[in-house]
Amino acid sequence: MELVGVRVQMPTNAPILLLREIDGQRRTVPIYIGGPEAHAIDLALSGTETARPMTHDLLLTLLGNLGGRLDHIVITDLNQGTFYADLHIISKGGEEQVVSARPSDAVALAVRTSAQIFAEETIIEEAGLEQTDDAGDEEEMVEELRRFLEDVNPDDFRAG
Repeated sequence: MELVGVRVQMPTNAPILLLREIDGQRRTVPIYIGGPEAHAIDLALSGTETARPMTHDLLLTLLGNLGGRLDHIVITDLNQGTFYADLHIISKGGEEQVVSARPSDAVALAVRTSAQIFAEETIIEEAGLEQTDDAGDEEEMVEELRRFLEDVNPDDFRAG
């Protein structure tokens, strides 16, 4: 997956994280996130340095000081409208550790480390929006997502 960015849904001003498949159908997965997480991702994407470490920066410093590193993240589940993610961390001894996280926090860490972002195929199939051939530019994609998000409700994501 690639991070398209963080957008704001109008008129609610709700931040949405947009992830898109790199290969294949190039479906886009919209994930509602909180304002502070959106800000943290935007800071990392723009390369803005803060006077004091943000929480995600602090977490990565601690991880590095303990000899670990973030290898990749995976968006793993969608349950009742809530997305879940895992951090795949390589420890000092080379062992992989998997830690559950919110997708917004996982992405905020990934953009700070250039760690790869993955999503389970079932998530992409359930929540991914296909881009039509004639909707090639980003503005059209954002408008399509906006229309989808205006009509979606949490029940749409329930299994069954």
